[in-house]
Amino acid sequence: MCALGLVLLGTTAAAEPAERSFAAVARAIAPAVVRLDVAGNGREITASGVVLDTRGNVLTTGRSFDGAGTGASVQVTLTDGRRLPAEMVGMDPATDVAVVRLMAPPNDLSAARFGDSDDATVGDWVLSVGRAPGTEQSFAAGIISARSPGDLLLTDAQVRVGDAGGALVDLEGQVVGLTTLIGGGAGGGHGRALPINRVRRVAQAIVMEGHASHPFIGVALRERGAEGAVVTRVGRDTPAARAGLRPGDVITAVGGLDAPAPAELVTLIERQPIGARVAVAFTRGGHDHRVIVSVEDINLMSGAALGL
Repeated sequence: MCALGLVLLGTTAAAEPAERSFAAVARAIAPAVVRLDVAGNGREITASGVVLDTRGNVLTTGRSFDGAGTGASVQVTLTDGRRLPAEMVGMDPATDVAVVRLMAPPNDLSAARFGDSDDATVGDWVLSVGRAPGTEQSFAAGIISARSPGDLLLTDAQVRVGDAGGALVDLEGQVVGLTTLIGGGAGGGHGRALPINRVRRVAQAIVMEGHASHPFIGVALRERGAEGAVVTRVGRDTPAARAGLRPGDVITAVGGLDAPAPAELVTLIERQPIGARVAVAFTRGGHDHRVIVSVEDINLMSGAALGL
């Protein structure tokens, strides 16, 4: 079943090339988007997943296991209907990323192609692809409508209940996000997607080490046009607090690189190794300042885990 929510581009002639592009993308991504049936603690949950690699690792959201527990049984259904047992590798509550692994991955397992979510731009066409209950596979077309301060990709492509954990795909057939549901119901809801660059970094850490660490300085932010990211809150006893940052400061650069908006600042901090000491440039009261801030793991902070 294919539920293509196409937005007409003004005329039938103009819409046809887009429709053909959507169909080609749908065919290309379909084998890499799977259904997950999770059972545990008396709960049965259906979600979607994206095949990360041919070793059998599958990306999904941690919410797919809400209430079922990490010891839940997992069955993965491929596009051709094969049902295969899988096991939990690990999940990361801070990012909502989880990885399961097929116990006996088939030789013809198809992994997704991944794009660069840093290049995903507001207005880009995307497809939301999932395996909602009662469908073989579902597709919905839309655009990236915004990027949130936490760098989530917001999309008007419909995400139905059960589609969460599926793929947000660009017109090259590359996965740029892992979808989650904002608001649901009989007709589904609009969605958001975890940027795939972040998802893959977290997933790689889960596969290699069993857990992920998260670079963190301890500020909450809002945008201030092209001038920088405004600090709205500083967590108590966080690296930012110890360095002297205050609410109202406007951060303009990290490590010598411009950070004109919260999304860019989030990316710069995420790419720092734990224990790094970075120069943070900011303005306060019309004057330029610079402090050195230590980058710590949010998982090790005690009660101060907020913001960036």
